[in-house]
Amino acid sequence: MIARLLARHRVEGVILYGLAFAVLSWLIFAAPGFFGTDDYYHARLATEIISQGRLAVEFPWLPRTILSPERFTDHHLLYHLYIAPWTTWFGMAGAKLATVSIAAGVIVAVWVLLRQAGVRGAALWALALLGASAPFVFRLLMIRTQGASLLLLIIALAVLFAGRWRWLIPTAFAYAWLYNGFVLIIGFAGLYALAGWISDRRLDWQPVGYTLLGVGLGLVINPYFPQNIQFITDHLGAKVDIANSVRVGNEWYPYTTGALLANSGGALLALALGFLASSFSGHKRDRLETTLLLAALLTLLMVFRSRRFIEYFPAFAVLFAAVAWRHVKLADWLPRPALARYLIPLTATLVAGGFAYTTLTAVYQDARGAKSPEYLAGASDWLREHVPDGAMIFQTDWDDFTRLFYHNTRSVYLVGLDPTYLQMADEALWDTWVDITQGKVKTPSHLIQTAFGAEFVVSDRQHDEFIEQADADPNMEVVYQDDYNLVWRVAGAAIASSRD
Repeated sequence: MIARLLARHRVEGVILYGLAFAVLSWLIFAAPGFFGTDDYYHARLATEIISQGRLAVEFPWLPRTILSPERFTDHHLLYHLYIAPWTTWFGMAGAKLATVSIAAGVIVAVWVLLRQAGVRGAALWALALLGASAPFVFRLLMIRTQGASLLLLIIALAVLFAGRWRWLIPTAFAYAWLYNGFVLIIGFAGLYALAGWISDRRLDWQPVGYTLLGVGLGLVINPYFPQNIQFITDHLGAKVDIANSVRVGNEWYPYTTGALLANSGGALLALALGFLASSFSGHKRDRLETTLLLAALLTLLMVFRSRRFIEYFPAFAVLFAAVAWRHVKLADWLPRPALARYLIPLTATLVAGGFAYTTLTAVYQDARGAKSPEYLAGASDWLREHVPDGAMIFQTDWDDFTRLFYHNTRSVYLVGLDPTYLQMADEALWDTWVDITQGKVKTPSHLIQTAFGAEFVVSDRQHDEFIEQADADPNMEVVYQDDYNLVWRVAGAAIASSRD
């Protein structure tokens, strides 16, 4: 059914993809570098797959954490495989184009699902995603898995609604290779089964069973098995108890109500419109509509817990609204039915256009304000040229690792990607690192050498307390500095001559 639909409407699909690709490219290339901090890690790791010529890459760069060489798991493997050629051949621009290709695919996947459901104006509803939420569009353009994750979830829904349940096995397999939050695709299969019980008093277990089978195969038939199982337990366990864990990235914390209303008003409006539709249509919600309603509510609850899940909720809110309104004939509710021919399309266009303008303007401004790609580039170049290969670098910010790694793979680093990775591996070492970086340790050079095995230190210029202690330490010498960063050499550390 889906193949026939694409064949009949391929011109519309190609035009829609091209339009979405153009708009999203304009946004992503407005940023001087990548949108987010972790983008640099994903882009560099993808090139390692090509350069090392293996799926299970050797990862020596965070040896003191739970991502040590013997424990490392690439829990975004499928995404890295996809962007690897783009990034290897075209660098930062290639990574951006690869991401846009996925994000535009999300728009088309929504269009296909709505066409499959018989929704009028499916292309306009799909484009409405671009006006639903500024952080949704922003996160869709990060060099990260969220766009691909959303794309696979929409494909899974299309497979479910088409009744081709066995195709959930390869879809779930791919999702397990893509993202360690594979419980989400299992949950969606469960929502579909629950929707069947609510709407038809029919409980189909097969979709959940096929999805579980696909996920299980993806975890076991995996180049990182069995350490991937332990990593999933460690990583997700820390996030479940996030209130009592160390401070992680802001994306793991919820929005305030005011912020959510301001930045995702279109998505919330779509959800409200979906609820109102039944008052106009007189139709009972069927399995399709109920599934999308449950998906929208589930992902909204996820946003209430963590803002990072804003990458899902707007899409399912718009899908729910579009499907809910497919039976509504507003002409029956107007005093003059003929007005529906002009008034409804005009009103919808003005509202959607207003949200799109606001959203895209906000995303463009955020893109322009992204941190300069020069941040840590100069310090990384100096370390790459003057520090022996494999030397441990002590950095004062855990989230600086991604840029250091992007620019310099000759060194190894103390902590990165997630502060809990070091804390879970060695809590005492973590506590010592925190004390040093907060300037609580006088003459920090001794502990930097003995406890961490590091002879070079890199820091931004915002760590005033640490810089004060380092400047007062006779065994620490500034060997590089620029507008963003400083690099110190601890007494006794060898400096290599400049090299290619």
